[in-house]
Amino acid sequence: MDRSMLRRILLSVAIVLAIILSYAFIFMWSMPHYESTIVTFPQSLQVVVESLTMSGYGGFTPWESDFMNYFIIWMNITGVVLVFVAFPAFFLPFLRNAIGKTPPSKAEKNDHLIICEYSPYTEALIRELNSREQDYIIIEQDEDKAIELLSSGFNVMSGDPELEHVLQAASIDMAKAVMVHTTIYKNISIIFSARNLRPDIKIIAILTDQEMTDYYRLAGANITMSPRQLIGKSLAAQVPAVSINDSVEIDNNIELVEIDIEEGSELCNKTIHEANLLDHFHVNIIGAWVKGEFKSPAAVDLTLSSKTRLLVAGDKDELAKLTNRAEARVSQFTRNKVLILGYGQSGRAAAELLRHKSVDVDVVDLKEGEGVDFVGDVRVAETLENAGIENASAIIVTIRDDTAALFATLMARDMNREARIIVRANNVQDIQKLYQAGADYVQSLATVTGRMLASSLFDDETSLAAEKQIDLVQLPAGSLAGQTLVEADVRRQTGCTILAAVRDGEKITALDPNSFTFKNGDDVIIAGTDNNIHQFEEKYL
Repeated sequence: MDRSMLRRILLSVAIVLAIILSYAFIFMWSMPHYESTIVTFPQSLQVVVESLTMSGYGGFTPWESDFMNYFIIWMNITGVVLVFVAFPAFFLPFLRNAIGKTPPSKAEKNDHLIICEYSPYTEALIRELNSREQDYIIIEQDEDKAIELLSSGFNVMSGDPELEHVLQAASIDMAKAVMVHTTIYKNISIIFSARNLRPDIKIIAILTDQEMTDYYRLAGANITMSPRQLIGKSLAAQVPAVSINDSVEIDNNIELVEIDIEEGSELCNKTIHEANLLDHFHVNIIGAWVKGEFKSPAAVDLTLSSKTRLLVAGDKDELAKLTNRAEARVSQFTRNKVLILGYGQSGRAAAELLRHKSVDVDVVDLKEGEGVDFVGDVRVAETLENAGIENASAIIVTIRDDTAALFATLMARDMNREARIIVRANNVQDIQKLYQAGADYVQSLATVTGRMLASSLFDDETSLAAEKQIDLVQLPAGSLAGQTLVEADVRRQTGCTILAAVRDGEKITALDPNSFTFKNGDDVIIAGTDNNIHQFEEKYL
């Protein structure tokens, strides 16, 4: 319990005692004068308590004088006020604190991130922060929400982040950065308050509307990001048979790409060892997604079943050969229309990119508007039938509510067994459900946002692919200096794959495992899961 709460409780107790004692003295003085009855102080005290609690008056009723009747009525009213006003205001917080946790109103921290306020993206970000042992504090104005977060193990304090004294209580003078993601009006207000207190603080703003970027910049935000637009473009890049470069270029020759294993391809139903991928194609297999679960590093006995997705790095020509082997020899599905279900910011970004590539796109949304071709509930078969779902080669689902997306995916899969269904999940916990409903590819908005935020927060880390479902980062080589790749055996030690070295600003991708030796001052470009990256940092940095 903080000191302000204790002071408030002690003050309320003192006021109640003063009222009871005052009324007792008044009753003891009044009875001889108005009722010709002498009472002792304990008797008076009993009458006052009975009156305030409205539990009875013993043998002193009725009263003959108007004064005594009015006085008793006044004590009754006082009792009602105490029960219905004073008790909830002063004593309930004390009881709630005694029964359960109460979020603090102050946080003494150092080099931490201040998060204003909790949002669906916060959990993904905090996983990133925890993997890097970065401290944080969430400022939550809704006290019930703050209690819920505290019970779930989050670092949280209660208060309105728009107020300067609340930001001071969150130790903004010692903070690493401030992140805002509420309504635009509140975000701008928080930015002004933070700037007044710390002109040099890094402020990161999550935008729900990219058109508001200039307002955030003018208010003082250092970094603005629009994850919904980014993920929309990323979803569009998953459309098959569409020439969209979704690779991440490491240098002029080396790229990181995702490759789908198609039914009927040369690689389908073979293990990585049987397909001879490592020796024949000279690529680095970072990992593989199997039914939505990422496996890294990928075991050599992993069977490349239909719809397995490989994350591979290597020479462009080698990757082109591997992609060709992963494609079906005979295309059994020649339709080339993309159906986008939901026309929010992600849907617009996806449609814009596809139309720029001259792809036939139809959009379905609940509301009429520019760019919307069909209006209706995408969970209803009639709506999808009217939109021509049976002619779609790919279906992109970008709906704000994951439950609605789940039903839409179920219906879409039932009505078109061959189309590639690509879904945006708002919450990480819904990803597996969407795969079970029939999605071929699911990308989490929360995960993408968390990685974008983490890459903006850490100055010693450069994120090269925030929208991928894996971390691709540039970090100092650290204690790798003086070792070769074979000697360090980084993949076995940490699960990470070193794709390139950076020396004096130049990227070196031709790393001979036996002869290339890392030097002091080198950086490395590595790929791995959050835990893999954390293990690398713990071991070498």
